[in-house]
Amino acid sequence: MWGRRSAAQRLAESAGFTWKNVGDQSDLSVAKMTAYVAVNRAMADDVLPTVGRVAEKLAAEEANYELVVALVENLQHLVSHGLEHLRTTEEVRAVLGPRCLVVWKAVEEFWARVAEWRRGTGEPLRSSVDILSVENEQLRATLWTSNRSLGDDTRVGTAEALLYEKDGGIEIPSYRELLAP
Repeated sequence: MWGRRSAAQRLAESAGFTWKNVGDQSDLSVAKMTAYVAVNRAMADDVLPTVGRVAEKLAAEEANYELVVALVENLQHLVSHGLEHLRTTEEVRAVLGPRCLVVWKAVEEFWARVAEWRRGTGEPLRSSVDILSVENEQLRATLWTSNRSLGDDTRVGTAEALLYEKDGGIEIPSYRELLAP
């Protein structure tokens, strides 16, 4: 149906990248780059609807599940920052199909549990202000897609998620639990 192109290649192309732009990047890097371009209002082309359509097609196959979860997670992290030049949660959700919306909900619930767990440790949460003021575009993309603002100038990120899972926290459900027919 999709020819010989990989899922990551199709996702990258939906955001306007040529395969030369992403080359041998990991699927997680492609998801990060795609999400960053898709939600950024400053980009010349509005690729968000195309990214949403491609993600929904990819979500139909179990082999693409981790890539779709990574994309949705990155999209959520980005919109959580509430920055004017990034699209809103509502704008992103509006272009996602039903499978991606199921993934969206599962990812959202996972990160809510991470934040709750982190607050329960008694240690203060890190400020989101420091990462939101970064000016270097590549560093910004990395920090903004690996951290989630919580709405009170605090954030949780990948480090907290790993510690949460290591402490026995519930992971994001598998493809078979969420999307299998």
